Formats: sequence, C-alpha cells, structure tokens
Amino acid sequence: MVKLAMNAAQASLAAKRVMQRADELAQISETPGQLTRVYLSTEHLRANHLVASWMEQVGMTTWQDAVGNICGRYEGAREGAQAILLGSHLDTVRNAGRYDGMLGVLSALEVVAFLYQHDLQLEQAIEIVGFADEEGTRFGITLLGSRGITGTWPDNWLACEDAAGISVAQALVNAGIDPSRIHSAARRPEEFSAYLELHIEQGPVLERENLALGVVTAINGARRLKCRFTGEAGHAGTVPMVIRKDALAAAVAWMTFVESAARAYAPDIVATIGSLQCLPGAANVIPGEVQLTLDIRSPRDSDLEALLENLLNEADKIAASREVAFSAETYYSIPATPCDVHLQQQLSSAITTVQGRSLSLPSGAGHDAIAVAECWPSGMLFVRCDRGISHHPAESVMEADVMQAVQAYTQTVIALAAKNALAEFNEAPEHEALSLITPCVAIPAWAEHLVAARPFSAIDVLQHYAAQLTDDWGTTELNQALSAHPRIGEKAQGNSKETALSKNEQSAVDGQKSALIVALAQGNAEYEARFGRVFLIRAKGRCGEEILGELYRRLKNSAVEEEVEALEQLRQITLLRLEGVFAQ
Repeated sequence: MVKLAMNAAQASLAAKRVMQRADELAQISETPGQLTRVYLSTEHLRANHLVASWMEQVGMTTWQDAVGNICGRYEGAREGAQAILLGSHLDTVRNAGRYDGMLGVLSALEVVAFLYQHDLQLEQAIEIVGFADEEGTRFGITLLGSRGITGTWPDNWLACEDAAGISVAQALVNAGIDPSRIHSAARRPEEFSAYLELHIEQGPVLERENLALGVVTAINGARRLKCRFTGEAGHAGTVPMVIRKDALAAAVAWMTFVESAARAYAPDIVATIGSLQCLPGAANVIPGEVQLTLDIRSPRDSDLEALLENLLNEADKIAASREVAFSAETYYSIPATPCDVHLQQQLSSAITTVQGRSLSLPSGAGHDAIAVAECWPSGMLFVRCDRGISHHPAESVMEADVMQAVQAYTQTVIALAAKNALAEFNEAPEHEALSLITPCVAIPAWAEHLVAARPFSAIDVLQHYAAQLTDDWGTTELNQALSAHPRIGEKAQGNSKETALSKNEQSAVDGQKSALIVALAQGNAEYEARFGRVFLIRAKGRCGEEILGELYRRLKNSAVEEEVEALEQLRQITLLRLEGVFAQ
C-alpha cells in the first residue's frame, strides 16, 4: 500500500497553480469582461486545447472524444489497468464565475502532477475528463458530456437548436466532430472502478460551519410543478369579504404552509415557490387566478414524495375551504443520486486528516455525477465558496481552502488507486465482498461460495473457481438468475449495479430501429410462451440482428436442449461480468 502523502508546501504550490490556471481559463470567453463559454463554441475548443496541454505536462495521454469531452490518462503500473475517473465540466453559464466546474478539473490535474513528480504509477490508472456541457447553456439540454461517456446520449438531442438556429449535429460538424460517431464516446463499465468529482459547494453550509471541505451524501432529487389556484375575479370595492373567492389569498395561505412544512420535515429538504403571477393583475380587482411554481428537492426520493403529497393535499384543503379550485402539473422530475458509501468513507477519512473533522451534506445543485453514477460508484468532495455564491462573477474560493482540497483529493485517490482489486476483495468484510460480485448474477449461493473460498492467490485462480461453481447450475439456478434479468431489447429498470451491466450489455440493440424492437418483442413473447422463462443470451459483442437470429434458432429447440443452451449463456454472462469486476 502506497503511504506517500502531499505535504503542506507541495499543496501550497499546487493551490497557487490551480488559482492561476482558473484565472487563465477565465480569459477564454465569448463575452469581453465576462465569462461565458458554451458547448462546442470556439472558446470551448480553445479551453479543451489548453487543458490538454496541462495534462500532457504531467505525463498524460490526451484525446477529445466523440461528444467534445477533453480526456487524459495517466497509466497505471500495468498498461491497460482499470482506472479511477476524476473530473468536472469546463462549460459555463452566461456571465459565470471561474470555479464552478473548472476547479474540479484543475484540482484533478494536481493529483496526477503529484504522482508524476514522484514517478509513481499505481495499481489503477487515473483518467481526467473535462466534461463538455454540464450547464446546458447553449442548447437547453444538460449533461451532454457525461451522458456521452455513459452511453445515454439520446439521438434526438442532435436536432436540438441554439438561439441562432444551429442544431447540435451542425455544431458537432462545425467543431470537426462526426455526429454519427457520438456513441463511440461511451466507456465500458469495466474501464472505471469509481468516479470522483471535486466541486465548489454553491451553498453556504460549509462557510456557516467554518469548514473548507465537506463530503456529499447525495445529489438532491427534484420535482418542479406548475400550480394554479382559480377563484373568481370581482370588483375590489363592491364584493363583500365573506363571499369572495380570492385566488391570491388561497395561494398565500398555501405558500406559508409550504415554508413551514418543509422546515419541519427535515433539515436537508427544501421547497421553494419561485414564481407567482396574479390575474387579472389590477389594483382594483379581486385576483381570480394565481399561477405559481413549486420546486422541491431532497437527497431521498421517499421523503420528497411524502412531503410533496402533504403539500398538495393541503393545497386542496385550502382551496376547498375558500371555494376556489387548485391544480398542479409536474413539468420536471429527476430522482436523487446517492453517492457511493465506500467513497464517502474514503473522502471523509482524508478530509478528517486534513482539517480535523468531516462534514457530510447533500448537494442541492445538479452535477455530472448524476449521469456518471448510473454506471460507476461516484463520490463528491465539496469546497467552501464565499457566501455560497455561484453562477455569478462574484463566485470565489480561498487559496487556503484549495490547498486543503488538493491534499484530501490526492490522499483519497492514492488510497483507492493503490489497491489491487483482488486484494481488496480478499480483505473486504463479507458483506462488502458480496456486494462486489452479486451484480454478476442473481444466484446468492454462487456469490456466497466464492466469498467463502477467499483468499485467492491470483485473479485467474478466482475465475477458474467461479467457473467450476457454475458447472452445477440447473433449472433452479436458471430461474433464480432470470428473475432479475430484463428481456432482450427492453431497457433494464432501476439503478442497481446489475441494471447498469444489463444496460451496457444490450447497448448494441439499437432502440431507434423500431422494426427490430417489434420483432424482438414478438420473439420474446413466443419464447416465453413456449419455454416459460425469459430468453437469455450473451448480448455483448453481438448486434441486434444477430441476437434476433439466435432467438429464432433457439425457438426450434426442445425444452431440454434449450435449458442446456440457456445455462451456457448464463455462465458466459456471469463470467464476463466477473472479469469486469476484477479488470486491471
């Protein structure tokens, strides 16, 4: 295990370099005197080029991927090793601050610089990504860069246009990128073991606690609703108070309840009435209609839904008591993104070493980690920012805080990357070891036997024993495994690690080919009617048409023949997934 740590003098130099580079990046802007840098603009490509030059100075191989992310790799002790991914975004809102996004990329560079200066290569490689578009400023769609590497970039995004009528597809062409190749930006699940993102807090909690750093527990889920109270307009001077149907009075009563109910529910849940429109809007007319928005956020979806239900029920009661009508329509919804518990622990340990104690807190703003966490364990480190101001030129961080951030970040990365995946599996508590391999197949006994046989002297020994355990599988195990397996051609549901593996394995099944999807659905239905279980096939390395051909072929099998084939496919899928878990 590598014990090397960044000392105060080294961290001070690194922090100065981060601040200087943030100033340098801030000069790359389309608006003189302000910072505005949007996706695939000339300024974005210049920023990519500059960041790539800094990557190369610390021994990284660099490339710009098929959606415009700038990427760099610092190789591990063995070429082709699994990597830890570090990063954040390089795009901005209009008239932005200089640290939102950029601080994460520049701090990651200092982690690699420290390794490079000490001629140190770890068991895992380090990759850095400067995501191309997190903010969505140009095209009104967010997370384009991170959705690129996760392979969840919808094709209909290509048609989205900016204010000048330029489509995403045309912007890609103008930047020298082939729109037909955007899916080649997607990375395989086994390529990364984890993702870490350093980011300014964009809130006042750390400052209030007089702390430089904190650990993010989750990125809040959010719902946004368009709400309406409809009463009856009338003359302000002639309609008696007791018979009025004042929509504004009802809205105000509800707004007060929203504030008090959110405060009482939990300290990390927030609810905001962000806009209010009163109609007809005349000084001498009783308001007949009020339109308002509700934004509610929580790091736990269950709490968000419970509070939202309470708020909407109260709105109905208030409306009924005042003889007005209430309606609400959800126009935006995103689930909460929990950060990986193990990564939280690693970050917390490093932060405690650096600043004496660690504070955990949720993120109320969105980040690239939302997309990345669908595929890889993700963790976030927050850095205090002045008064919590962000998305504004007054956005500011202290060099002393950046110094501590780089120290904690480096310590965390070394602790994670210096570990061999097999050694980690051998040494992990039983429940953690099980959590590593259970996504491979929904057969608990297989995972339990594999964990019980630890320690393994080498990965090939582990793989050989895992393969031997599959030899005894029969009907019971097949049915167990298929209970958690999606139909071919249908997207796996949920956010589990197994779901992420299934989604990636079926990535070759083109969801845009409607005839193929219909044929697979019909074939699945026929297969299930004939054999009484879901059709199973190793999708990795096969195109959708090949999978369909295999489905038709196997429909001709007898029940015994088909069970033999299905079990063999199950073994192949399981062992391929296991290989990904221990990829080096």
